[in-house]
This record gives sequence, C-alpha cells and structure tokens, in this order.
Amino acid sequence: MLSSLLRMVTSGIVIFGVLLTLVLPIFPTGISPAIAVFLAMAGLGGLLGLMSRAARRELMVLSPWFGALLLAVLVGSLRQGEAQQAIEDSLPYLLFIIGMVAGRGAARPRIILAVTLFVCVGDSLVSLYKMPSFGPGVRSTYNYFKITAGLPLVGFYASSLLRHTDPTGRSPSLLARPAHLVMYGILLVSLFASVSRGMILGYMLGLIVTAYIRRPSQMLLVSLLMCLGLLAWSSVFWEVGEKYLRLGSEGTMIARFEEIETAWAMFLKYPLLGAGLGATFLVEGFHKAFVHNMAAYHLWKFGLIGSAILSIPLLVVGRQLRDATRDTRAIAVGGALSVIAYLVTCAAYKTYYLVWMLGVVSGASLSWLAAWRELQRAGSRARVEADAGPTPSPAPPRPRLGPRARPERV
Repeated sequence: MLSSLLRMVTSGIVIFGVLLTLVLPIFPTGISPAIAVFLAMAGLGGLLGLMSRAARRELMVLSPWFGALLLAVLVGSLRQGEAQQAIEDSLPYLLFIIGMVAGRGAARPRIILAVTLFVCVGDSLVSLYKMPSFGPGVRSTYNYFKITAGLPLVGFYASSLLRHTDPTGRSPSLLARPAHLVMYGILLVSLFASVSRGMILGYMLGLIVTAYIRRPSQMLLVSLLMCLGLLAWSSVFWEVGEKYLRLGSEGTMIARFEEIETAWAMFLKYPLLGAGLGATFLVEGFHKAFVHNMAAYHLWKFGLIGSAILSIPLLVVGRQLRDATRDTRAIAVGGALSVIAYLVTCAAYKTYYLVWMLGVVSGASLSWLAAWRELQRAGSRARVEADAGPTPSPAPPRPRLGPRARPERV
C-alpha cells in the first residue's frame, strides 16, 4: 500500500516537473525561483522513484556513469580545469539519471508520456506564435530560442508510442485519431519553421529507421524511388535547399567547425582519458566549455575510455526492448536515433531540463512497454479461454467393485 502511494506521488511530481519546463529559460543566467523549484522536484522525484525495484535496477545499470564522471573530474583537475565548470559539465548526466529513475518508478507512465506530448506541442505552438511571418528566411529559432531544445522530436516519438499502444485497441493511424493528427501537424510545421538542419536530419533519420524496422522491403523500395526522384529533379531540390536549408552558405558553420577541429585536436592530445570535465579552450576570443557536436564533446572531455563507459549502459537499457513487438521496438529505436542525431549537430545536450525530460521519457517508456506486454498477454489468454468455451466439469469416478462385490457367475 505504501509503495503504491509513493509511486503515485512520484508520478505527480514528475508531471509537475514536465509542465514546469514550459516556463523555464533555456539559457539561464543563474538559479531563478522557477529553476530552483524544478531542480527540487527533479531530485525529489528521483529519490521517491528509488522505492520501485525496476527503478533501482535502472540505477544499477547506469551506475558506471558515476565512475566515468568521477574519473573525468579527476582528470580535469589534474589538467587545470575549472571546478565550477566541472560541476556544470556533470549536471546533465546526473539529471538524466534522476529523470530515468523517476520515470521508471512512477505509477502512471502512460499519463506521463501524454503530458510530455502536451508540453512538446505547447512549446511548438509558442514558437509558431512568436514568428512575425512565414516568409522566406524567417526562422522560429530567431524568435523563440527554446525550440532549439528539439522537443518536436520528443513529441513525434510520444505520439507514435501512445497511438501504437492504446489499451482500447483503437487504430494507430493518424487519420483515425484526429487529436493526434492535429498535434502531429503542429509538431511538423514547427519542425520545418525552425529551419534547423540538425532537427530535420534527426526527424528524417528516425522516420527512415522506424519504417525500415517495421517493413524492411517497403522501406528499401521507397528509398530507391526517393533517390531516383532526387536525381531526376536535382536542380529543383538544390534550389529549395539553398533557400530553405541554407545549403552552401557559411553562416555559423565556420565557428562550429573551428570548435570541432579544436576539440578533435585536444582529443588527439589526450586520446584515452580526454581533457576532463571543466576543460575549456579558446575559439575566436571566447573560452568554450562545449562544442556544437555531442560526439566531439565526449571525445574531448572523456576520451575513449570515458566515452565507452558512458555508452555501454545505454546499450544495456536498449536490450530491454528485445521482448517488445516489432512496431513498438521500431518506434523506440527510431525515436532514440532521431534525438541522438540532433544532439550530434548541436549543443542541446547541455540543456538542463531537456536531458531530465529525456530521462523521464526513457524510464516511463520502459515501464509502459512492460505494462503493455502484460496487457497483451492477458488479452491473449482471455481470447484463448473464450474460444475454448466453458471448461466441462469432470465426470464422477465410477465405483470400483471389489472382490466381494463381484456378482457370482452362474
């Protein structure tokens, strides 16, 4: 009884924390009251989530991260890294772990995913509302920086998972689900209005991987037709790419390439352990503590050893999908790859509330998929029993005649 109550409280805290992200700044200049409340809710949710055995198991799986962070902090201190920057560098990983534990230990994982979808749609609506026009060259990211956190990608995943795991058995098709159709449309318009090449790349990669896992032959055929179309109308697509995706323009790409090149040079200098947390370097007169590329960032700060320690637990978590159906496994893998692909092209992995939300969504998804499998098994057993009909009662045993009870032979 107490355990169920604590799980319900955890669920309420997580939902409140997810809703609170709607008003949190993406680039905080300090600890505001809203951020303090969010961090307190995140910590409390993680603490209460540990009351669940499944959450404790996930914590054990992610426990090597603590060793990787401690090693990187020690390496950074030996190489004159900044102590305050080391704490800031460690915060995203700790928030992901806390969110994972809270989402795994919450009592209502499906409701948490639904609230997350609502927040992603709300974030997208604000980005569209603040756009002065939808003319060429206008980007929602110029007027609403929070859209760069990439929440539309999380919303696409949440919508797909909720539709394909509906307990009522309704069709997962968007045409049969008008509410999801409207939300998906808002997320899609917001995605393309951001004109974020990384976000669009992540969406397309997730879409392709999901479709390939579900129906490999059909996806290969569609890919072939798309390649033929690109060849046939290459000039048209290149013109659209120049005007919309800014292909061929330098813009901020030069500074980002300089960041990546510097981070790569630091990795080659310290290939095994990296430069450590708290490390910075100078680019165009600014001390940079992050890189607009998650892969380059991890190689720079963690090296090969630390990066391997950070990646292995995630593979163990992903193995929990082996018992899922083909559709749900495709959605989970495609959603994860879409988010990772976007994070590789930007610095959103440093966004404090985003990494916590990704942890919550991961934990809640694992809990809901486990519950969904149980519902499917229970439904299968009920159908088998219904098809078999009522079980006939066994016939009473026939009395056996002993030697004395046998009739005499005439």
